[in-house]
Amino acid sequence: VNSQIDGTGLNVWDGALLLALYLERSPRKIQSKSVLELGAGTGLVGIGAGILGAEEVILTDLEYTMTLMKSNIHLNRDVIMRESNSCVHIDCYVCDWFNPPTIASFQISSSIIHDDVSYPEVILVADCVWLEELVNPLMDTIEQYCNNEATVIITYQQRGKSAHELFWKRLEGIFTHITFIDSEVEINLKKPETISLIECRK
Repeated sequence: VNSQIDGTGLNVWDGALLLALYLERSPRKIQSKSVLELGAGTGLVGIGAGILGAEEVILTDLEYTMTLMKSNIHLNRDVIMRESNSCVHIDCYVCDWFNPPTIASFQISSSIIHDDVSYPEVILVADCVWLEELVNPLMDTIEQYCNNEATVIITYQQRGKSAHELFWKRLEGIFTHITFIDSEVEINLKKPETISLIECRK
């Protein structure tokens, strides 16, 4: 699957907007924490997390997204440092789910340490499931990067039966606690019915 051809990583999708708005209204989810975003695309969600007070933000996606993502980080760096009293580091790295780098290669600073390696406290995944071929690589990457103490926040939109069934099978196989967030009740944020907001813990 060549996402570089279809250019999905160069667009801002509804799931990314929803996740960014959710974090804006629930900043405690990421404040003073180490945050890793998978499939970051333009960097909207991760940059937002930095502005809202994440201590460290690592954005990841395929090589072809890096120029735009780095540019967006550079353009917003002053805002991040001015608005946030916590963010001391924000950067982006290439991460191909079919051959993901080790978590150690991101040089994360976190209180979650296992075998002398630091893991992110929060993993963000915004609308990254659209093809069945990508589900297993994505879920394998999440499982590799997610320590037992981490929280994974996902926005998800069903786009095909087979991809949907595989996504839920893998999600339920990795996580013990899966919570559907009613954003309208929790933070007065109305979302499209077609998009789910999910919080997961092992």
